[in-house]
Amino acid sequence: MKNTSPTDGSTGNKSCPNFERYYRVLEYLRKYTDREHTVSQSDLRKVPQLKSCIRDKGAFNNMINTMADTLNHERDSEGLAVLKPPEEWALIFDAYEREFRDFEEDLPWLDSEKGRRPIRNLYYQSAFSPDEINILIEGVLFSRTVDTRTARDLVRKVEDRLTNIYYQKFHKNICTVYEPALIGKEQLSQNLRLIQEAIDRKVQIRFRFHGYDHRKQLEPVRREKDQLSPYYLVADSGRYYVIGSTARRTAADLLHSMSIWRVDLMKDMEIARDARYPQGVPVPDKSQVANLPQEWDDSYQFSHLNMSFDEPVTVTLRIYSPKQAGAPDRHVRPDYTFLHDWFGDTFRFVQTDKEDPDYDIVRVKCSPYGIVNWALQYSDRVEILGPEKVRAAITEKVKCLKEKYKI
Repeated sequence: MKNTSPTDGSTGNKSCPNFERYYRVLEYLRKYTDREHTVSQSDLRKVPQLKSCIRDKGAFNNMINTMADTLNHERDSEGLAVLKPPEEWALIFDAYEREFRDFEEDLPWLDSEKGRRPIRNLYYQSAFSPDEINILIEGVLFSRTVDTRTARDLVRKVEDRLTNIYYQKFHKNICTVYEPALIGKEQLSQNLRLIQEAIDRKVQIRFRFHGYDHRKQLEPVRREKDQLSPYYLVADSGRYYVIGSTARRTAADLLHSMSIWRVDLMKDMEIARDARYPQGVPVPDKSQVANLPQEWDDSYQFSHLNMSFDEPVTVTLRIYSPKQAGAPDRHVRPDYTFLHDWFGDTFRFVQTDKEDPDYDIVRVKCSPYGIVNWALQYSDRVEILGPEKVRAAITEKVKCLKEKYKI
């Protein structure tokens, strides 16, 4: 763009170049305005840092209208300007809304002499609402792969660049719990990119799976590479997992079983290829994989505690929950928090135990492996009533514990 004239016609002050004028005005609007805090042209003329950016009224009006038209439109495949939906507009003022949102045919609000849109109730509409900003910040703070210092720096950048002065900061003193990835961040990023590519292309991957040894070093679990058909990438408790299937050949058929792998323990990853499939061995259809969800469900972790992957079953629990004296239907306190932490809203209260009112009967849907270990963790509060195979698995573990500790 060409620079403006050396002086501002209305004030005699040195004027800034056009691109700088546009940028500084837009930054001011982004930082100091929103739907509840609007400005007019006269308000902006009183802002000291914009003094050199605002020329005569007509030029300023043209600038704001040009900015609004540019920011609120996008180019289609043929290069034509197409108006974005109102929720995606960046600059908004009364006259612009009346013209483009309400589509009035009679436009009495236009300057009858010059046909300009008057600049009243002007504001910048952020691409992110305060609630969405909070979600982004909480995502950083709740990540166990980001240390406190890095998290605070990222939060500061989000607040500085995506919010205005009216945003209420409340994350200032939150510390994070850091769980370092077992492999480097660059290796982890490469793994995630390659897995995502394989999922998009519907092809298999090969890798060496690792674990820590007594020297605190990562070592391969086995010499040969594992081969996996990946379907979903999952972030859970600060770690990344890939949910896929492995194949096992029997005398009669090739069986595909669901399995879950930690991405930060995978190395030497590559797309699986062979002579028949040089571009990548195709994955089997999801319907062929036992226990694999056909579509992703955000409540998956509630029925697969700690990313266990055996098929979920309905489990009946007996939960300790004391009642008030003489009132077996009234709980002493709200003590289901531990259950909600693990199962969210998926657990179902059945009834108060008829034999002992201080206990409740509850049902959840969970993988047997996951629920067995969870029940042992909360053995002072929980008893598994069924199914029998789950109860038997707990009994066997308890027997092993008794023998181990010579009880």
